[in-house]
Amino acid sequence: MHKFGELQNKKDQNQLHFSIKISMEQSDSYNVKQIISSLSHELRTPLTILSSNLQLLKDHQFKLEDELRKETFQLCEEALHSVTQFLDDIHFLNIANKGELRKKSKKFSIDHMINHILNDHHTKFYHSPRIKTEIHLEDDSFLSDELLLSKAITNLLDNAYKFSGKEVWLKLTNANKCLTIEIEDQGAGIPAREMDLIFMPFYRCDNVKMLSGSGLGLSITQQAINCLNGEIKIESTLTKGTKVKLKILSDEF
Repeated sequence: MHKFGELQNKKDQNQLHFSIKISMEQSDSYNVKQIISSLSHELRTPLTILSSNLQLLKDHQFKLEDELRKETFQLCEEALHSVTQFLDDIHFLNIANKGELRKKSKKFSIDHMINHILNDHHTKFYHSPRIKTEIHLEDDSFLSDELLLSKAITNLLDNAYKFSGKEVWLKLTNANKCLTIEIEDQGAGIPAREMDLIFMPFYRCDNVKMLSGSGLGLSITQQAINCLNGEIKIESTLTKGTKVKLKILSDEF
């Protein structure tokens, strides 16, 4: 087991090193300290939570009150999911950067996809009344890669929710075999001078560095939308908010 752990750790480190190498190749002015800070935070914080709560269970030999024991296990599960999700995101970008990302098209229900996204308890916006929807469908079925599209929408909603304390709108229209998705917030906005950098892995705008985040969301979204042969456009005004618009054509075309 010890050797397996060492091999797994080495594999994870190789993934991180590869992603950093790709990021550095994309821009000579990239801030290395920012990458290291993101990596440190995204891994150290949940691992610290895991360690402290496992120690609590160990010290009390699991003889805790039911509510406290339940809460402790829940914190451990959330921390583990956070680390796993971060490594999955790194893996996704590695595949995309190597040109190995492929879409797997099948017909799916748009309404079912949106409900699944909004009811995912692992997201920050789970059951939040701040998420407002406006959906108009000529046809509920759509032919594309549901997983890639869900990943893109989830990352955009997560950003909008995190960077805005107000309502976040998810507007979706399916007409003439074209799916149009708009996600709009009233948050911090993106500085104009940084608009050309926001799709780079690990990049975080100066005005939101105090908030938690890996800086991978927009990069993953762009890769997913590119794989779907779609379009992504972003409009943003500092301190007033951001609107992201996605357009995806059905593979029936």
